[in-house]
Amino acid sequence: MTPNPPNKWLAALLGFVAPPLGLLYAGSARGAVAYLALTLVSVGLFWAGMGGVYVALAGLLLSVVAAVHAWRLVVRWPAAQSRRWFSRWYGLLGVAVATGLALFGLRAFVVEPYSMADASMLPGIAPGSVLVVDKWGYGHYGSFGIEVAQRPVSAPVRHGDVIVFAYPPEPLIRYAKRVVGLPGDTVAYRRGQLRINGLAVKHTAAADFVAPGDEAMQQFEEQLSGERYRVLYARDERPFFQVIEDFPLRDNCRIDPEGIECQVPDGHYYVMGDNRDNSSDSRAWGFVPARHVVGRVWRVTGPAGE
Repeated sequence: MTPNPPNKWLAALLGFVAPPLGLLYAGSARGAVAYLALTLVSVGLFWAGMGGVYVALAGLLLSVVAAVHAWRLVVRWPAAQSRRWFSRWYGLLGVAVATGLALFGLRAFVVEPYSMADASMLPGIAPGSVLVVDKWGYGHYGSFGIEVAQRPVSAPVRHGDVIVFAYPPEPLIRYAKRVVGLPGDTVAYRRGQLRINGLAVKHTAAADFVAPGDEAMQQFEEQLSGERYRVLYARDERPFFQVIEDFPLRDNCRIDPEGIECQVPDGHYYVMGDNRDNSSDSRAWGFVPARHVVGRVWRVTGPAGE
């Protein structure tokens, strides 16, 4: 191949937007691997909740350094040196496509972030938090609205797990709630008391919870399957508040002004929000089919997980 050095400004732009591609374009495969490793480390630290703002600033600094690095490599390009395949457009395109497919596979089958849109899981998960979801073994595989495969749930689902699932009335929407009923369980909720198979789930009073701009709410600590978590109740006791929808298998439930009791059918789960008086959940729209389970929340970052 005849010498055809890369464009230094294009190298700098690629280095800033996508550091590994910028270094490849500038002719440095080793540099591309190093920047890819640093990028993956920064993403991993963000998902692990280790200082989101600082990790974001570190990522910006990494982009600036990569842009300067790529620019300097091109400026010093030897006049007689030919470009290798990975520095040309087809090489960059191939690497970008392969990387995109690998990342899509990671999100579709292994782990994927979701944003918590509402306050139904306060106090543990605040609106705007990022939920890092473990997907392997839960069978609902796909990402970005593209479904890749559907398999039976093989990973264990326990009482107390927080899961992300396709909202039964609108499956394109993702919800996050806590599992309080497994297939075959009888779940009852009356006047703030949760019972599973006739046994009351013990809750211990904690200090009131006050969200910015809201009134104080009663806070209690519960425990399921060894998992400790906190739940919220409005201060004024009131009758059963949910607007009950006409959901599938509703005949499995008995509903009265005091609350609701349901027999969880095979292949389904019963879920509730931790913000008990401000959550639309199985009390309102019924059971979550196992095929709708996307995965278990492994980590929370952002407002409630920083």
